[in-house]
Amino acid sequence: MYNRPLSPHITIYAVQISSLSSIWHRISGILLTSLIVFCSVYIRIIVFSNYNKYLLAFKFINAVVFLFHKIICIIFLFGIFYHTLNGLKQIFWDLGFFFHQRFLPLLFLTISFIICIIILGLIF
Repeated sequence: MYNRPLSPHITIYAVQISSLSSIWHRISGILLTSLIVFCSVYIRIIVFSNYNKYLLAFKFINAVVFLFHKIICIIFLFGIFYHTLNGLKQIFWDLGFFFHQRFLPLLFLTISFIICIIILGLIF
C-alpha cells in the first residue's frame, strides 16, 4: 500500500486570514456567551439565595474581579467589538461586498485597528 494518510490532515493546509477570523469569531462568541451565563448565575445567587451561605464564594469572586478588573474589562471589550465588527464583515460578505482576495488582509487589519482604537478610547 501507499505510505500516506487516507485523508489529509489539517497541518497540510496553509493558514488563511479568513479562516482565522472565522475561528476567532466562534471563540469570541463562545466566551461572551459563557460570560453572560456566569454573570446571570452570579446575579441569581445574589438575589434569590441566603447571602451568608455563599459568603465565601462571594469574597473569592469579588477578590478575583477586583485584582483583574482592567484585564477582564479589556478582554470583554475586545470580545464584544471583535465579534460585532466581524459579524458586520460577514454580513457584507453575504451581500457580496469586499469578497475578493485583495480585500481580505486590508479588511482584517482595518477591523483590528478599529477595535484597538475603540478599546483604547474607552479605557483612557
